[in-house]
Amino acid sequence: MEKRGFIALGLSLLFLALYPLALEHFYPDYYKQKAALSSAGQKAARPAPAPTAGAPAVVSPEEVSAADPARDTALKTGSLELWFNAEGGAIRQIRLPRFPGEKAGSPLEIFALDRMDDAPTALQTGPAGGRAMTTYHITSWGEEVAASAALPDGLEVVKKYSFENGGYDGRLGLVFKNASGRPLKFRYRLLVGPSIPPRHAIDGQYIEANFYSEENGKKVLRHLNESKSGKTVEGQGTIEWAATKDRHFSVILKPQSDVAFKGLVEGLGSHRFRVSLESPELLVPPGGSLAHDFLLYIGPNDIDRLLPLGLDPLVNFGKLDAIGKLLVGALELLQKACGNYGLAIIALTFLINVLLFPLTRVSYMSMKRMQLIQPHMNKIKDQHKKNPEKLNKEMMELYRKHKVNPFGGCLPMVLQMPVFMALYVALSKSVALVDSRFLWARDLSSPDAVPLPFALPFVGSQLHVLPLIMVAAMVIQQKFTQIKIEGQDPAMESQQKMMAVVMPIMFGFIFYGMPSGLVLYWLTNTVLMALYQAHLKKLTLA
Repeated sequence: MEKRGFIALGLSLLFLALYPLALEHFYPDYYKQKAALSSAGQKAARPAPAPTAGAPAVVSPEEVSAADPARDTALKTGSLELWFNAEGGAIRQIRLPRFPGEKAGSPLEIFALDRMDDAPTALQTGPAGGRAMTTYHITSWGEEVAASAALPDGLEVVKKYSFENGGYDGRLGLVFKNASGRPLKFRYRLLVGPSIPPRHAIDGQYIEANFYSEENGKKVLRHLNESKSGKTVEGQGTIEWAATKDRHFSVILKPQSDVAFKGLVEGLGSHRFRVSLESPELLVPPGGSLAHDFLLYIGPNDIDRLLPLGLDPLVNFGKLDAIGKLLVGALELLQKACGNYGLAIIALTFLINVLLFPLTRVSYMSMKRMQLIQPHMNKIKDQHKKNPEKLNKEMMELYRKHKVNPFGGCLPMVLQMPVFMALYVALSKSVALVDSRFLWARDLSSPDAVPLPFALPFVGSQLHVLPLIMVAAMVIQQKFTQIKIEGQDPAMESQQKMMAVVMPIMFGFIFYGMPSGLVLYWLTNTVLMALYQAHLKKLTLA
């Protein structure tokens, strides 16, 4: 067993060495996004042509739209800070001042784009929604911005953005005017936006495009992520709304006009994509106009804000959606009572364990019975190893005699798993944990990074403390779980001791980059399970 111990230790050290490389491999957009985006912007960008006096200039399809911050127009509400660029008349930069940014005292930045052909609300027109971008004339007043331009073939467009009451939702109105002397046929693509750059390594798995549509009479939410390929995927059915989202925030466009829009996700490679809505072919008579309205939402994935807008399906916890939403609601109620989300997580974990304690007790007592009859089981296996039929018969008789159900220890744990998995997903996605502090953790939605005065190998200059405490708690819990059995195989006993150390270390690696709120939940659950098992260990079998 000493050899096995060294092997386990070696595997743990190998895992420690490869863990940072694995993160960089699976989440390259987090570790390389700034260099990649900067490089892409420098390669693609060309100087924008200057507009002629009295009319906007039209950029040819061969030219790539490069954002010029000097040509930005700002719109600021209590919840949003948006910068509109003349190139495309679309949103170049998004900030949410009610959420903290990477630097102390700075607001959270969702986008700061170098290329306007990726910008939210960028408009592309042509026979098939071409890539040409137009220079717009932008005016602003209060919480409204208007952008107007002359498109090819005598088509004029006005884009009007309006926000009220300092919220996250607003209105985007498009008006197309035919200034030519002939009917004009065209279609357009309206960009929802590109994939949202991740702020933490864990964010990569939650970045996706969403389409909510009606298919065969049913409402369906589609989750698409085409970041690993260069292909374009079309949403099914008539799109009711489209979104680009990450773990906590979204940009959503919801058509308010009776027009059958298609949804498109264009894979851009390097774990990036672009989401857009495409109109059917439209006809505007000479001197006529056509108006389309959209609901525009830019903000947190908060079901209380999304529900009145008909966007609540965006907050989805997968197959455990109902349980997840119930747990999030309970967490918010406990936060109001406790005044802190960290305390609320501890309280919620305690309540869940109390409710599930009867199942935990059944599971532990069944496991204890199985361990007590282990020597008898080994003896039967040795006696009848060449006679499987006799072996099974003797085993069943042993179970009956000692009132043991071989699956009794597993079934209660299986029944508990949906609750624990739903809470895991809910805590991972809950926007309420953003900027919620607890002890030294400054943000329960991200790892509890404690600065170090020096750099450590593989760790760097920041240490995540909660996962280390969790590992120690799991080692202690494993000691409470183990049951000393007379006559137990020494090899099996040694293996149990080894696993009591290796398993917590493996969990430590897994949880090291997780949000601190999630680690706090698992730590609290581990401590409670250790206390329960210490109590159950004193009980005698009936």
